[in-house]
Amino acid sequence: MVGTNLCSCIYHRGTTILEGWRDSVLGASRRLLVTIGSLSRDASPCPDKKEETLPILPVPSLEVTMQKYLAQVEVIAPNHLEKTRNMVRAFLSGPGPKLQQRLVERKQKMTNWATDWWLKDMYLSVPLALPINSNPGLAARPKRFSNQKDAAVFLSRFITELLNYQELLDANGLEPDKVKSKDGKGMELLCMAQHYQMFRIYRRPGINSDEQIILDRATSGNNIIIAHHNQFYSVPVRAPDRGRITEAELVQQILCIIETKADPRTPPVGILTTAKRPTWAKAREELFKHERNRHNLELLECCLCVVCIDDDILPATFNNALKKEDRWIGDRDYANVLHHALHGGGSRHLGANRWFDKTVHLILGKDGMWGLNYEHSAGEATAIFKAFEELTEKVDAMPPPDENTVPSHLPAPEKLEWHLSEQSLNHIRDAMTTFDSLVEDLDLCILWFEDYSKDFVKSCRISPDVYIQLALQLTYFKLHGKLVTTYESAGIRRFALGRVDCIRAASPEALAWATAMCQGDPETQEQSNTPDKGTKRVQFTIYSQERLKELFDLAVQRQTKEMNDNINGQGIDNHLMGLHYAAKEAGEPIPGIFTDEAYAIVNHFTLSTSQVTTKNDAIVGYGPVVPDGYGCAYNIRNNGFIFSVSAFHSDGDTNAMRFAQTLEQNLRDIATMLKHALHQ
Repeated sequence: MVGTNLCSCIYHRGTTILEGWRDSVLGASRRLLVTIGSLSRDASPCPDKKEETLPILPVPSLEVTMQKYLAQVEVIAPNHLEKTRNMVRAFLSGPGPKLQQRLVERKQKMTNWATDWWLKDMYLSVPLALPINSNPGLAARPKRFSNQKDAAVFLSRFITELLNYQELLDANGLEPDKVKSKDGKGMELLCMAQHYQMFRIYRRPGINSDEQIILDRATSGNNIIIAHHNQFYSVPVRAPDRGRITEAELVQQILCIIETKADPRTPPVGILTTAKRPTWAKAREELFKHERNRHNLELLECCLCVVCIDDDILPATFNNALKKEDRWIGDRDYANVLHHALHGGGSRHLGANRWFDKTVHLILGKDGMWGLNYEHSAGEATAIFKAFEELTEKVDAMPPPDENTVPSHLPAPEKLEWHLSEQSLNHIRDAMTTFDSLVEDLDLCILWFEDYSKDFVKSCRISPDVYIQLALQLTYFKLHGKLVTTYESAGIRRFALGRVDCIRAASPEALAWATAMCQGDPETQEQSNTPDKGTKRVQFTIYSQERLKELFDLAVQRQTKEMNDNINGQGIDNHLMGLHYAAKEAGEPIPGIFTDEAYAIVNHFTLSTSQVTTKNDAIVGYGPVVPDGYGCAYNIRNNGFIFSVSAFHSDGDTNAMRFAQTLEQNLRDIATMLKHALHQ
């Protein structure tokens, strides 16, 4: 094993042999070109603009969108329905058609009329802290290493494969993803822009709105940042005078960092990226006053990725298993491991060993925990998780390394030293306090459901995604006696530069079925009759099994149509947002439909859900998007379903464990209902 003394030897020998290595990379980074992302036809993140061969996102029918909007109000805010109907009529006979025409004209001028506005609305204008609120986490299968060198070899090989992947992206060499066409007879291409841009985007905090910095590949992506003991190190992985770093050289660079002992005097500067965005923007301005800090920020912004080596594990207080026999890693359950991936346990543990603005954070823990945290504005899970899993599989399949490697003569990794004013130290202290409160508030529970799998659902001729969404509606209704605004990401990559729209699962049909399924349930009755809940009293009609199945079928049909409408560009959320922004950017009065209380209620996403399917049994999750809400990511596997449920302790009415337990029982009850129908 390479010792600390060898690191010193590497540095002194390296400065005489390759003293220009680091300077050549830094010189390139100082010429870094940064621009605000634009989605006009002349500013695509795809190298050869292949997305222009894809269809343009349509502008949905104004009348149909209004009908769907009223259906949401009917279910979510019934007391506001009559007033909202009048406002919709006024909108359709007033400013609506003019705003609709502006969207049609915008569509003719841009590759995608919605994505610029969507990016601002969904991410860049949101002032909340990135960890928990925005950045998802992934916990993959843990690794097993016999010593530190094995861990360093694994990381060096992964980075090497990541460089290969980066060069494939540079050459525009990805095979495009495909899905079945609408008629089921052929295949349709999907937009690959997210794949090509994931290593080219950095999210910089702003006082009023964040900036999405587009990195010039000619002058960025040539170094990685390794975080260890809250200290950041810049490791050049490519330089003009000698090409790429070798695997053996990278191993020794990583070992040099791993074997550096923790220094309690190290300021936890990374914790600043956990602050609310305006707060972090002000702290960044203070840092930027000193040249040394500007140099560090430059390296962090233009790096390929951040590699977090965590020399600690989270305590058992972060465990939350349904049953002890559920999946555990040593003394940790998967809720604990997902906490690790999402926030690192706050400032008391590993929360400062991150730089949350960077798109890709690879995380390797001392117990073999292997995972990822990513900044969401750059892309969806499909692109980022796919690359992560495929590269991990390549590395896992490699033979043991050759022990007879030639010693490296590179200089030691550059330790990023900070010059911190008293104001900066205050910013750090405040960020630590705020972040720790957020971490302590997060409630997570993981449900592994293996009673049956997607094959059973498909045998009933139901989309597994539709099935899960209705199970989630039933779960919320059973716990709280009503349905609430539900968000599910709907990929719209069939269209050029398409990101997502929102599948809304709370429908009149879902409400009718959930009400019927809860017939006579005392807990639901108590919830539905709680004052000020704004819900109707549950009627205790006794429904036959046949009637339950009929209501379920109607709910399935409605949800299936909602899903298909969205992926084919006919969702309502991007459309409503576009109409709102069209008025705003024209400097006109905002139509009353967008300032009405019902609109706020219908856009308060109490249940935030997402299907995140991975190749392996990975745990994926995120926090709720509102204080009184739930987050629920689900991974549909051949051997069952994996759910990660999140809530906030401070709300009082929400509880991740209770939600997971109720969901588990509901999945069994729905299957019983379907099996009963099959035997009739």
